[in-house]
Amino acid sequence: MDQNSQAVEKIRAHHAALLRGLRDRSEALLDAAATGVPVYASQTDLLLYLREEIVPHAAAEEETIYRRGLALRDLVALLHAMMAEHERLRSLTADLEAAAAPVRAASIGLAITELFALHADKENDLLLPRLASEPDVRMHELLGDMHERLEG
Repeated sequence: MDQNSQAVEKIRAHHAALLRGLRDRSEALLDAAATGVPVYASQTDLLLYLREEIVPHAAAEEETIYRRGLALRDLVALLHAMMAEHERLRSLTADLEAAAAPVRAASIGLAITELFALHADKENDLLLPRLASEPDVRMHELLGDMHERLEG
């Protein structure tokens, strides 16, 4: 397996881990809301995960992978749509923070999770393979740049 393919697989695995984290947290929030248990702890846990993992990941993607992809004409429309989804994730995160009713918080958590799942599928199935097929694209370098932004 070449370096581009290895980097793509690492990104896909990371998306899967992020999605598992979102699902676990949004389901905990839904369970709390459905059973009448106070939702503060599960809502806060989901918010922290969004702020510390999902939102920074989205920003790092835009600054690295998406920026490189915008140089390819056939990816421009897809990337603009995906950046709009990032904006929607940020907006829903703010909505979750403001949600006072447990049912509303749980429904926002589920919406975030499903939006992220669809978004990750587009990235995994459409963006990454196309970008990795370019002879001058070094996915492992983009992945390294992304990690630097997340750690810095």
